Formats: sequence, C-alpha cells, structure tokens
Amino acid sequence: MNRLLLRTLFLILSVSLSGSLLWGQGNTTSGMNGMVVDSNGEPIPGATVIAVHKPTNAQFGNVTDITGNYRLSNMNVGGPYTITISFVGFETFTQPNVYLDLGQTYRLDTQLSDEVTTLEAVEVIATSGDVFDGNRSAPATVVNDYTIHQLPTVSRDLNDFTRLTPLANTNVGIDGAISFGGLNNRYNSVFIDGAATNDYFGLASNGTNGGQTGISPISVDGIEQFQVVLAPYDVTQGGLAGAGISAVSRTGSNEFEGSAWYLVSNEGLAGKTPTDDPNVERTKLADFSNKTYGVRIGGPIVKDKLFFFALAEIQRDETPQPFALSEYLGDADAAVLNSVGDLVRNQYGYEPGAWEQTSNKLDGEKFMLNLDWNINRKHKLAVRYRFTKATQVG
Repeated sequence: MNRLLLRTLFLILSVSLSGSLLWGQGNTTSGMNGMVVDSNGEPIPGATVIAVHKPTNAQFGNVTDITGNYRLSNMNVGGPYTITISFVGFETFTQPNVYLDLGQTYRLDTQLSDEVTTLEAVEVIATSGDVFDGNRSAPATVVNDYTIHQLPTVSRDLNDFTRLTPLANTNVGIDGAISFGGLNNRYNSVFIDGAATNDYFGLASNGTNGGQTGISPISVDGIEQFQVVLAPYDVTQGGLAGAGISAVSRTGSNEFEGSAWYLVSNEGLAGKTPTDDPNVERTKLADFSNKTYGVRIGGPIVKDKLFFFALAEIQRDETPQPFALSEYLGDADAAVLNSVGDLVRNQYGYEPGAWEQTSNKLDGEKFMLNLDWNINRKHKLAVRYRFTKATQVG
C-alpha cells in the first residue's frame, strides 16, 4: 500500500513539474520546414533533409512525409547552416549560408529535378482557407548578434535592445522600465535560456531580477539573440500580458574566440549641470566613477562534439549624494545636526552615519558557463550556469 502511494505521489509530482516547465519556457531554439516536389510539382515522400550548423558541425535531419513536407525543430539559432536535400533518382540540392533567428521557423520549398530549381521562400500570413501561419505565432522583433554589437548601449541592459519593438514605450516614468502595448512592465515575461527572470516579488522597477540594485540579470556580451513577441498564441509562450522577452546565451564553436572589455565613466567625461535658466551658472559634476570590465572566451573541448563558453564581468559604480542643508532646513546650523549625531553615538552607541556627503555604491559580479555536447545525430545536451550578484549601498 505504501509503495503504491509513493508511486502515485511521484507520478503526480512529475506531471506537475512537467506542466510548470512547459508553461513559460519562452523561445530558446529555431526551426525549419518546407515542401519538396519534383519537376511536375508532385510531392516527393521520403526525401532526406539535412541541416548542418557550420560553427559546430551539429546536424539536424528529417525525411519528408507522404505530402512532401518536412520539419526540423530545436535547431541552434544563428548560423550559417548548409541545407542538403536528396532523393534517389534526383540531383542533390544544396543551400549554403542560411541564418536562423530566435523563435523563427524558416521555410524553404525545393523542387528536385535534372535541373535543380529552388522556389523562393514564401511566408503566407493568411488565405481564405488558412487563418494562421504555422511559422509565426505573434508579431515579433528579433535582435541578433550583429545588431547587438552595432547598437550603442548606455546601461548595458536588455531594454537597450528590446525597445526596438515598435510597440515599446520607455516613457513610463520609472527608471529602467519599459512597457509594451500600453501595459505595465510587470506584465512582461522575461526568459534567459528558457529560465524565467521576472521580478515576481515586484521589487524592481524594470521588472527583472536584480533591477532594484540597478544591475541587469545578464551581461549583453553573453547574449546571442533577443526575441520580443506580443500576444502569442503559442502554448510554450504563456504567462504574459505585455510582451514575451526571450534571450539565448552564446555557445562555443570549433574556433576559439574571445574578447575583453573595460568601460569607464566619470565627471571628466560628462558635461556640466544642465539648466534652462540663463541666470544660473552651470558647474562641473561632483566626482563619480562607473567602471565595468570583463572577459569572455569560447571554443571546442572536443572538436565537433563538446564546446564551452565562459564569461566574467565585474561592475563597480560610485555616485556621490550631496546633501544641501539650506534646501531642506533653511537657515539651520550644521553644528546642531553634528551635535545630535555625537549625542546618539556617545549615549546610545549607535552610528547614524554622515549627512553632509554620502555615496551610492554598486558592486556587481556576473559569471556564466555554457557547455554544449553533440552526443549523436539524435541527442544533444546543453548545460547552462549563470550567477549574478549585486550589492547597492547608498
């Protein structure tokens, strides 16, 4: 009886965990589909379709069904891919330099004959007999690796890039917040490598973990692609009312590649105090220091089989917070406040801190380690470790 009860509880727990994982995993991969026909336009069942991811030589394959259609799923984002389609009695078709966006289902229709002809990729949004297009579940904006490196970023935050979405609104009056479609930013769902990164406790104004300290949940140098979808009907992208923001991190390849960076900002690189009053003299900003430095490297452990990507980033920011006595207490004597502080220290043994000049300090560390193993043509294993810690004192 006890054994039967344990088995029942284990089954219920397994189903519950599976449901929770599938409910809001976001997008982490890409896919392909299409139709293969002969020179007469008749479908070719049993044709072999192979897609090879050139940086890692990972292969994704399938065969066409009785209607000549094929589908490839769970493919790595980016590329380039080389697509090969073959069938006995027909010339082999090869399509190089195919790049896939995050969440994209790339369509490639092919005609096999003595003279191989490729039909242009066509995306049908709707026809009289087809309401939905299976290759698109919602309006989406994809920001790839090239765009990430070309666009300027001040805060090195996800929202520096997600704001490229036409329905994004950054003028919501909250630092770091961004809304989509007029909804509060806390209705968004944020996923990094399929893991939820929302601020579920409502502590951060920007809606992501660690946002209350002013730090982003992941370094932008560790991101491969972003995708922002609005109102998707795909069941794998649930739990949102605003936008679904998915990001996938970098992976290693057969070539060693890395970089190091050092970013600094201080009062010498900033302008004077802004003002619209011509009678007010602009002055130099008080001393401050924002420093970010890091390193990343990726490559093969075993060529064509096992790859790694590692990243470390350190952030050290210090901003002064001066206290203008006259603006708060009028003609009050600073000596009075100092005497109160001395009284609290000497009589009660409590340190109230300074009031004339304090600093807002932010110390942040981000570490990432990705392992990707091409076990065989049917099985692949991906391991992701991400650590972010931030402390803000001010």
